[in-house]
Amino acid sequence: MIYKRLTSFKIGAVIAFLGLLSSCEKDVRVNERSFSCGTPYTIPKPPSSPPMPIPEDNPTTLEGIELGRHLFYEKMLSGDNTLACAGCHLQSEAFTDVNKFSIGINGFVGGRVAMPIANLAYSPKLFWDGKANSLEELVLFPIQSEVEMHESVFRAVRKLQDTEKYPGMFYKAFCDSTITVENMSKAMAQFMRSITSFNPNTIPGIGENTRNEVQQRGFEVFTDETKGDCFHCHTVTAFTTNFTFQNNGLNEDPTTAPGLFGQTGDPADMGKFKVPQLINLRHTAPYMHDGRFETLQEVIEFYDTGFHVNSTLSGDMLKHVKDGKPVPRAWTERDKLDLLAFLLTLEDTTILNNPKWSDPNE
Repeated sequence: MIYKRLTSFKIGAVIAFLGLLSSCEKDVRVNERSFSCGTPYTIPKPPSSPPMPIPEDNPTTLEGIELGRHLFYEKMLSGDNTLACAGCHLQSEAFTDVNKFSIGINGFVGGRVAMPIANLAYSPKLFWDGKANSLEELVLFPIQSEVEMHESVFRAVRKLQDTEKYPGMFYKAFCDSTITVENMSKAMAQFMRSITSFNPNTIPGIGENTRNEVQQRGFEVFTDETKGDCFHCHTVTAFTTNFTFQNNGLNEDPTTAPGLFGQTGDPADMGKFKVPQLINLRHTAPYMHDGRFETLQEVIEFYDTGFHVNSTLSGDMLKHVKDGKPVPRAWTERDKLDLLAFLLTLEDTTILNNPKWSDPNE
């Protein structure tokens, strides 16, 4: 789900509680036992990408992924049983929302765009501002957010326990029909971890053979430091991101949207937000964490002369600054159109309708 105002005390309490549980002898035995449960499964990874990081205490299984799929589409995880995670991350929209900002069960509107959730297994920190350190931790935030699903995770677990469906599914995945917050988060994390998406146009050794003449020129603009200069943050890999947090000059005063600083307290992190992947851009508008740009043309013009210079601006942006102001890059209108053509090739339509990630209730 998208970033919104959260009840930080409740989230912190749950995370601390789970951490306490994981340190006790009983849960050590549960974690050891979980390795013998279910059918081991290796999630396919994009070509030329590193091995997928998998937590030792949450090995991936077919049963765990399937359980997580059901939970991802389960509306009982919300306070009024009307909203699932999938309600703001629609598969048909590359797991983003049709709205600029998602709307929670109480009618509250969020303040950040719903991020696509493909390839999250490779990201060391999650959400636009890096507030979660794992997928297992991530799933607890939207459930308890007052402006999203607004439900206690413990009450959500009790609702699942009272069904005929879920105790058996949890037993198949974790050899335990007693549903816990920990195993609920693990199953949902397994499902989200399984969602991968990439386009061959940015994979070295493959992309060169997939681009036409216009797209190739656009790729050259993308990697030209005097023109697009996109590749430092949006790396030429299957993921088109370096998974870091950067201040790209969206605001003249970065304290108005502190981003990563809100988690670290480090002044150097003021105004930094997660660098997104450039996959399925046709489906992920509006752009930027605050959805301020409706079109990719607006984004391109922003990176030309529209950004703001401030104290924590990315070093790669500072290269295009003179006398404290942005200076036009060495590109032509043709270069910009070619870049747009290249960006639109970064598409993976298989994610939009792959049945293994679809609603199991349909």
